[in-house]
Amino acid sequence: MFKRHNSKDIYSNVESAGTTHRFREVARRYFHNKAAVIGLVILCLVLFIILFANVLVPVEMATSYDVQSRLSAPSAEHWFGTDNLGRDIFARVIYGARITVGIGVGSTLLALLIGGILAAVCALFRRADFVIMRLIDVFNSIPQLLLALVILAIMGGSVFNMILTLTIVSIPGFTTRIRAVLFGVAGQDYVSAARLSGDKPLKLVLQHIIPNAIDPIIVDATMQISSMLLSAAGLSFIGVGVTPPSPEWGAMLNYAQDYFRAAPHTAVFPGIAIALMALSVNLVGDGLRDALDPKAVK
Repeated sequence: MFKRHNSKDIYSNVESAGTTHRFREVARRYFHNKAAVIGLVILCLVLFIILFANVLVPVEMATSYDVQSRLSAPSAEHWFGTDNLGRDIFARVIYGARITVGIGVGSTLLALLIGGILAAVCALFRRADFVIMRLIDVFNSIPQLLLALVILAIMGGSVFNMILTLTIVSIPGFTTRIRAVLFGVAGQDYVSAARLSGDKPLKLVLQHIIPNAIDPIIVDATMQISSMLLSAAGLSFIGVGVTPPSPEWGAMLNYAQDYFRAAPHTAVFPGIAIALMALSVNLVGDGLRDALDPKAVK
């Protein structure tokens, strides 16, 4: 006797096999890129530090004061030295990773979500597209840094306010870029056929548009994390971001600028942390862009 197979099961198996093959191909291309692998290793190391900071260094070391050892050079007791108040810089860099990276990733994900929703509405409804894009034009006429400074001056500096501020100033850019990608996909024949067959707008977006536009969106979001990190550190450096005594990397550079000549280590190690994190995210983004590019050379 022959076993009857459901056509939906066959289609599901074929689709799953295709997805697995594509994932393996993308992974092969990615790990063939040495710079991207280095960036991934650095990023994984930072994520490990963020997750296990309490195991690596007691949290008290990031906030405890020791005036007698203030501005001490790096040593066996204090690997990165101490700052102007005698706080351990190594502990502050470790715990500062949670704040700085958290702000960068959190604001990017929120801006990506809101910008993606607005872009999807623009791709499906022409009238809504006109209204949304005119509002975005108004926001784009205001410099992002100036808008961020005004918002933070009104709400005050904190981690939550930093995430909210960077999300607000980044939504127009995300919406514009994702809209361009979705418009390219929405004009394809298979989307038009699905629309004519009676598929509702939500189904069109979830089943036909987003799955075929996700690759460039992921790459763009990854690259934007680096920009968010630098923006968060920059705002804290000028004194409008995260308020003390939180060990944010940009705020640590702000504290260190008065003591840079006498104790350069107070600025060197937070600066290296910011540079390495931004570099690793950029390398990962470049690697993803090359790996997801269908025209990449095998």
